[in-house]
Amino acid sequence: MLRSIFAFELCMPLLPGSPLRAQLRDTIASAPAGASYQQKWAMYRRLTDLLWPQLGVAVRGCWDFFEDDDRARSDFEMWTRGMTTREGARRGPVADYAPYRGQELFATCTMAFQLIQGTSTERAMAARCEIRQDLLWKRDTFAHILEGVPSINFASVIGDVAYVLPGTEDSWGLTQEDLAHDKFEYLRTIE
Repeated sequence: MLRSIFAFELCMPLLPGSPLRAQLRDTIASAPAGASYQQKWAMYRRLTDLLWPQLGVAVRGCWDFFEDDDRARSDFEMWTRGMTTREGARRGPVADYAPYRGQELFATCTMAFQLIQGTSTERAMAARCEIRQDLLWKRDTFAHILEGVPSINFASVIGDVAYVLPGTEDSWGLTQEDLAHDKFEYLRTIE
């Protein structure tokens, strides 16, 4: 069975006292092992609903759609490693974190799907992701792509993964310096 890959990642500021990171993390963690198609749809619908208001403040992001089976397999493994390995440019919390003194921290939320090629879901996502080169990293494009997530029929999904980085609270977050690291060069500035 041939596969395509669709992935979406959004990097947004962590505002002091905001429940966003916990809401994203709890939404993902509450999905039961062996979730039904409806349960998966509900989880991704909730993630979409949480991310939607962040589109206006998101600073970076990435989205991909590839119809190449080999790339779909290798890219999905790469996206999955983001959940199962320690990611980031730093191995500890931000030293002397002072959120009320203008020090910004950021988090990312990632979703990736292996789709069965030729299904209506895969074709709909392929069409949604046909974006002119000059519009790839525009805020409206990210909104257009994110709008498609709730239309995914999980009977057409071979594998999926979602995670928040970093997943912990307090002084764990991505700094501007972290985002400048080679590790995060794939995250494009959203215009």
